[in-house]
Amino acid sequence: MKAYNQTPTVQRFLITAVLLLMFVAVSLFFLPGCTTTGKTSDTTTPPVEQGTTGESEETGVQPDESEEANIQSDEFAIPRLSLDQDPDPLADDSKELSLEGYGAKGALVDKDLTINDMLMYAVQDEYLAHGEYLAIVEKFGDQRPYNNIIKSEETHLSLLEEVYGIYGMNFPADTSDEHVIIPSTLLEAAQTGVQAEIDNIAMYEKFLTQELPENVRDVFTVLMNGSESHLKAFQQQVDRLS
Repeated sequence: MKAYNQTPTVQRFLITAVLLLMFVAVSLFFLPGCTTTGKTSDTTTPPVEQGTTGESEETGVQPDESEEANIQSDEFAIPRLSLDQDPDPLADDSKELSLEGYGAKGALVDKDLTINDMLMYAVQDEYLAHGEYLAIVEKFGDQRPYNNIIKSEETHLSLLEEVYGIYGMNFPADTSDEHVIIPSTLLEAAQTGVQAEIDNIAMYEKFLTQELPENVRDVFTVLMNGSESHLKAFQQQVDRLS
């Protein structure tokens, strides 16, 4: 019987085995890369810093509301003045004091104004406005625009106090309590604010027609501009409450 030649069969088996091993090797080589490529990144997204978006847990104020509050807070800001710290001294007749009343109402009827008269009327009227708005807040609660304007009035007074110091004069004490009239409603409070600022602006307009030292003129101008902003805020309150 003729022997069967098994060589081709063995060769085919060996070739198949080699190819299979090569396929497994190639698969093992590329498999980690495929897994990595298809795997969703497990990198944790950094948390949003508090206050950058959304509602603040601490204040509960939305960013747009907070921005609005900052704008309203800065609405009555007074520009920084560089006053002459060594001006010509005031003449003796400029230091004379003869008042015709208290604050703006006194200033508007006074026909013989000295520098000291004008400074005193200005201080009295700023004290009066501060006391009036403070009384309104104490009665009706802390609310705009009164709380912001109270701070503005304090800045007005600090500017006037600086002028007094530059000219070597004692800054007057606050005697506005006896002149403060507390309104009965918020509408009346806003109307009181409107009239107070109208009188205050008229007072400074009158002062600015006089011959004034540069320091005094600059401060009166800034304070008048500040009062114009106050007037707009109070008029808005009257319109809203009417």
